[in-house]
Amino acid sequence: MSKQNSGPLCSNEVTSPHAFDAEQALLGSILQNPDALDRAREHVRGEDFIDPVHRHLFEVMGQRRDAGEPIDLLLMTAALGDADVGGMTLRAYLIKLFTEATTVSGAPGYAKMIRDAAQMRRILETAKAAVAEMTAGSVHSPTAYATFMIQELDEVASAGLAEHARCVTLGQSVGSVIARVHQARAGLTPRSVPYGLPRLDHATLGMRPGQFIVVAGRTAMGKTTVAIHIAISAARGVGPVGMFSLEMVADELSERVLSAAAYDPYAQEPITYRAIAEGRGLSEQAVERLQEAERVCAGIPVWIEQQAGLTLAQIAARARQMRSRAERQGVPLAALLIDHIGLIRPSKRYYGNRVQEMTEITAGLKGLAKELGVPVLGLSQLNREVEKRQDKRPQLADLRESGSVEQDADVVLGLYREAYYLEHKADRTDVEEDRLARCLNTLEIEILKQRSGPTIRIECFCDVACNVLSEMAR
Repeated sequence: MSKQNSGPLCSNEVTSPHAFDAEQALLGSILQNPDALDRAREHVRGEDFIDPVHRHLFEVMGQRRDAGEPIDLLLMTAALGDADVGGMTLRAYLIKLFTEATTVSGAPGYAKMIRDAAQMRRILETAKAAVAEMTAGSVHSPTAYATFMIQELDEVASAGLAEHARCVTLGQSVGSVIARVHQARAGLTPRSVPYGLPRLDHATLGMRPGQFIVVAGRTAMGKTTVAIHIAISAARGVGPVGMFSLEMVADELSERVLSAAAYDPYAQEPITYRAIAEGRGLSEQAVERLQEAERVCAGIPVWIEQQAGLTLAQIAARARQMRSRAERQGVPLAALLIDHIGLIRPSKRYYGNRVQEMTEITAGLKGLAKELGVPVLGLSQLNREVEKRQDKRPQLADLRESGSVEQDADVVLGLYREAYYLEHKADRTDVEEDRLARCLNTLEIEILKQRSGPTIRIECFCDVACNVLSEMAR
């Protein structure tokens, strides 16, 4: 066997990236000490080896290790046969690998080199395929192929981002916690990402890295109002926030943000987001307030992804791009918000089975939060069973389609506006009219689930028409 036979050439004499020497060194290390295989498999798979013989050797070693069988020269030869490999017998080649291996401790490093070379080959093959597709002589929309390329390359990009989510020892983990405690006590790093509502932040310790948080409510309960408030608070307090608006376009969201930023409880003319959308009826004073609000909002790093019908894979790819963009700016990505979970386009794996589709989506969002090390907040619609009850406050059982949302979420917040139901009730009594007047701008946020904290109910001031949210004084 020789390097010349192992490193195939691509067309146009472009040499395919490979780590042939590292492949040999890793296999030799495993033959010397099979424990090296366990460390190597944290980084590399059989398919990452460019040489087919090396690939087969690694896979057989893994199978024997998993079966509790020993890995040595004699048994490997017996398992594989003594076929000819590049001018020498397999047994002779195994002896060569064994005797030339330099260090067992270098196994993880060899594995990483093999993985990096495999990822480089994947990038090269994707680029070559793109060149061939784009120079085939026909003119067509590149959108579909560009989407394919993004998905292919994103798998390479995500491999590096997921390093921190892999197995750690208890000692490493508790050490990290203590270090974070000291940093928080010294004021060197934010403890978490704020919701922007003091009692909620106190009860939950804010949105923590890796958490999947669900904000649930029926139609017109104020989900988007809450989401925008949280996004603005997080962006101002920590860093950029990625907002996936699968329902509204960016202009609609911006109308709501401007309305909230221009809000003045003492002004005679309220500026609702509907009034901003219409535009014509605004006074000169209202326009001046909006222009000041624009200056305030211009520096808030909320990045809006407004394409509808995104799949979970596309959301993950764009979230990783957002994280990389934030890192290039020298700031952390604070959080991801998704409006809303039910509009994520499912994969074809469970086509027609909505329960399984939602389970795949919510599990994927939790996985994305852990991978990127940021909180992911998703809005969720409650089912119509709420409307059949006398007390229409949300319950965990009301989460739509399946229990997977409840299962995968670290925190579930339920929203309730009594005023909405009173406003839509015919023939209100005098008592109900009085209640409506008192609760007109009241929104209840209830912690329906929290893995490590209390479940409480918080009353907030919420002017839905102006998209304003703040905590009520107790």
